[in-house]
Amino acid sequence: MALILQGLMLVIIIGVAFTLWETTKAYGGFIGAALKWIGVGIVFFSIEAFDRVFGALGDFSFVGSLNVADPALVHNGLLLLGLLFSGIGFSKLTRVAK
Repeated sequence: MALILQGLMLVIIIGVAFTLWETTKAYGGFIGAALKWIGVGIVFFSIEAFDRVFGALGDFSFVGSLNVADPALVHNGLLLLGLLFSGIGFSKLTRVAK
């Protein structure tokens, strides 16, 4: 059951990333590049949210199955990656506004 849920999560994340990549081509230029960075950050936030929900529902967490010493550290790392990529994207958007 855990592998099925993790596989579905992987398919959803790949679909979101592919759709994001294709739709930002329509904007092009600086705005499209900024939206790609923001979208990658949102993908990391989504991975983190799905993993926490699957962990709360049962032992379906992907991070929990990695056999790491401190799973909370991996969760915090995913959140930091999401913040980093979103921050880069919003920084690029502020350059467009100038």
